Amino acid sequence: MSDLETRTRPSQDESVHCKVCDAPFKTLQDCLAHELLKHTIKPQKKLRKCLDAITKLFASEQIQCERRVLKATLAQAPAGQHLRAVLAFYSGNCNELSACFAQVRETLQKQLQGRVKVYPFGSLVTGLALKDSDIDLFLEQTDTSSNSMSHRQLFNKIYNFLRRTDCFQDVFAIRHARVPIIRCKHVYSGLSLDINMSSPNSTYNSRFVAELLGRDVRMRELFLFLKLWAKKLKIIGSGSMTSYCLITLIIFGMQQRRQLPSIKQLQARCPVLEVMGVNYAYSFQQVRPIPASLTTLDLISSFFELYSQMEFEKKLLSPYLGCALDLETAFSTPGKFPEYEEQLKAMHKATGEQPEPFQYQRCVCVQDPFELQHNVGQSISITNLCYLRECLALATKACSDKRLVSTPAKLYDYLLFGLAEKLLQGQRLDQEQPAKVRKQMLNKPEQTPMQRAQPDGSEATTQIVADDAMDRTQVAATAKPAVAATSTKTVAAPANAAVAPTANCAVVAAAEFAAEVAAKPKERLSSSSSVENAPPLMHVHTLKPTNNDLKSLPADFLSKNRNVKQTIYYYWAECYVDAIKDILTNIYGLNLKLIEPEEPLTTNSNSNALPQHFTWLINTTLDTWSARNFQRSTRQSFFAQQLQQTIEFIKTRPNNANYAVNLCGRFSLIVGPDYKELRLELQPMPSDALGLQRHSPLTKFFKSLKNMLCNYKFKEKVISLQQYQH
Repeated sequence: MSDLETRTRPSQDESVHCKVCDAPFKTLQDCLAHELLKHTIKPQKKLRKCLDAITKLFASEQIQCERRVLKATLAQAPAGQHLRAVLAFYSGNCNELSACFAQVRETLQKQLQGRVKVYPFGSLVTGLALKDSDIDLFLEQTDTSSNSMSHRQLFNKIYNFLRRTDCFQDVFAIRHARVPIIRCKHVYSGLSLDINMSSPNSTYNSRFVAELLGRDVRMRELFLFLKLWAKKLKIIGSGSMTSYCLITLIIFGMQQRRQLPSIKQLQARCPVLEVMGVNYAYSFQQVRPIPASLTTLDLISSFFELYSQMEFEKKLLSPYLGCALDLETAFSTPGKFPEYEEQLKAMHKATGEQPEPFQYQRCVCVQDPFELQHNVGQSISITNLCYLRECLALATKACSDKRLVSTPAKLYDYLLFGLAEKLLQGQRLDQEQPAKVRKQMLNKPEQTPMQRAQPDGSEATTQIVADDAMDRTQVAATAKPAVAATSTKTVAAPANAAVAPTANCAVVAAAEFAAEVAAKPKERLSSSSSVENAPPLMHVHTLKPTNNDLKSLPADFLSKNRNVKQTIYYYWAECYVDAIKDILTNIYGLNLKLIEPEEPLTTNSNSNALPQHFTWLINTTLDTWSARNFQRSTRQSFFAQQLQQTIEFIKTRPNNANYAVNLCGRFSLIVGPDYKELRLELQPMPSDALGLQRHSPLTKFFKSLKNMLCNYKFKEKVISLQQYQH
């Protein structure tokens, strides 16, 4: 019997129990949600995968080109108009959306002979449309006779019509969603459409938001910029936060700042407008305007600051009440939330069906302002929440940096592009720290990756924007005191040295690294957090041991190299590091200059431990990767086959201008803390004009290297090492 079948069998108390902690739940759905929330394994590991995906996205030429165009636009913007320049750059064409809606409405109403009315909702109504926004439609039946179609019949009729007509393409139905929709594309305009026929609630929500934004232009700018920010950083997306959830969070945030009353207060002095048991009435007549002294940037900063400190796992954010409730008691204690209980009864009476209760076994619980049983944040996973918190922390830091705020063009460029790069830089520095230090850092929620990247925490090194010369001066000035302070602390308090030697070593190492950056700016890529001097984006590839790799390490090899302190993964990593160096030098003929660690270490020696981080400066003037054949041969080893191709390339290509290149970059090989992972990173040098563009030499070389490693047999390297030892 399967585990799922076991769960669904009711126990004596007719409850479902968690397989991990044996906690009881009324439904299987609540039990599975609890296990996903409380017993998910290693969310930080999933976060690293998420950041790797963000790395690839921001490394694309399309994103980099978009950033350059935005910078040029901001440079030409008048003083005080930078935010509006950003919004104008990304805003959708409302006239085009309205024209498309008019055509679609006419087509659908004509097809159904006036038996339905078509209403828009979403960004078209609220005015928050971006260039990639779609059009959301609700179809309401006007035929109330006994011959009227059911929702299912109407859904099928519209679906079949859209598939037959030439006006729409890419038509598919999402029938099992909370609100079933039909998604398609309008051929003439190229815009995407989402058509809903069962729930009119979104139309009322959209009208509320539209009227709210119409009260003050600063509110529209606030909502639109935060939506843009969340979309650029992929906080909003499929399987993550929805745009409506973000809008609800902004409304709740304004309520906490006393800039907007609760929905309950807005409904207190107006007649009830009940739709399917939900009251959508509101009135802004008694609402005070936002103080004129507050700018849109002040409102944006307040949002970042509020939610960077929010305990999402413990709170129910309720815009209806205008406050946060304790999640444990809000729904479990009868009478704690009477308005919610009354609405459930009203919905049951209006629809004849028992409404689904609020899904509170989630990472984030954000209540719909009107439909109180709907958790608009239920799609946010633990990984999404971790990523959101990191982004909010860095955004809060940026908005509190006076030097950055004084240059709005750099501020908005940083929030939309530089923040992601800073987050990736901090994540990489985290991985370079020992596992014990990383664990200690994770236990400090107030500490952001940007703060962890700055060992001494001084104000000089926490500046986000600074001139290059000033950055180097500050790093050099703060690095020496950090080392001195650490040494003094060790001498003065020897008892503490045994308690946290790893942390002290990490501080010293980080300070020495900062000093080397200042002393050798030409050999190392700048680690400045300036938007102008942001670290170059990189190509990344990860290697992990397979079962065949580990089986390739025979007993006699391990016995000769055995160090009781090391695992079999150590020797896998050791062999692979040696293999990669052979591939770079012998197969691709690259010139390598080791800069980290400073002194070359013999990886085959038992007396020297394998370094956790290698970095080489690589360069060549001959293309040895284009047109390389990776097909295996039975007559010779894969390495010998590739080496033979290299010899042929060296003979035939030097006189061919098509294969003349100027490849120069920084190649890093990072060994995982448990030796179960190798991370390859390739960065261009600052002087490289092509960088990591799609057809640049570095990109073509890295693609070839990945193909090489995918086809390379680890066993060949082990055999060669055995022969070397004999």
